[in-house]
Amino acid sequence: MLRKISVIIKDLSVIFLNWQSNHLQKKLIKRLGYTPKNVVDGCTVDISQAEKDKRAKIDLEVRGLLKQFKNDVNKVAEFLTNNNIKIYRVKHAKDLLEKITEDIGFITERHGYRALFINLIIGNGFKLKTEPMIIVEDEELSIYNFIHYLHKWYAMKEGMPGYDEKSQILLQKFNLSDKQDKLIGRLSIPEIENLRHAIARDVQSIDFMSQYSRENSGSKQALEKMKTDGSINI
Repeated sequence: MLRKISVIIKDLSVIFLNWQSNHLQKKLIKRLGYTPKNVVDGCTVDISQAEKDKRAKIDLEVRGLLKQFKNDVNKVAEFLTNNNIKIYRVKHAKDLLEKITEDIGFITERHGYRALFINLIIGNGFKLKTEPMIIVEDEELSIYNFIHYLHKWYAMKEGMPGYDEKSQILLQKFNLSDKQDKLIGRLSIPEIENLRHAIARDVQSIDFMSQYSRENSGSKQALEKMKTDGSINI
């Protein structure tokens, strides 16, 4: 019984944290000049019908994979590993990565001192380049987070804009900064566009995860409970 309760509490906390992330991303987009209507649809940088079609295709194919894996987080993790996305469980990963304005989760290719730092904390030696990978806290293996990671990897694989190193670094700096206005003020127009693309990709993956979780019976119950408790308003 205690084990079941702990699993339920963990699932609730994961969904709520992802909702908070979703809410934060929408605030960031609004700060960059988007309207609430455009935020709901994902992001105004996605203006072409071809890109909208590509987004829909990615969502459909990731759904197909999750159905194939029967929402088993271990199967999702195994699939990513088989596609050359190594998963590292690092104690105090979040605190360590924040030192170089990185966040845990799916991390795209990095170079230079960032790559060196990441390679050191994952035990990969003194190397100045990393391949795309996933870094999570020690023993963390949540299906909700891995749905998010899987979607981001698939979108990157399909060539969606915003996953290049410059765009992703800007996104991490923006997410972790407490002075976003000053940061934006120092950016060039191309850099702002890069940041917009990166945010659009993050929102797309978070929205997919949130929508998919609503369709899962266990997640529906969790979301309903949070609504009843007043901790979430959707």
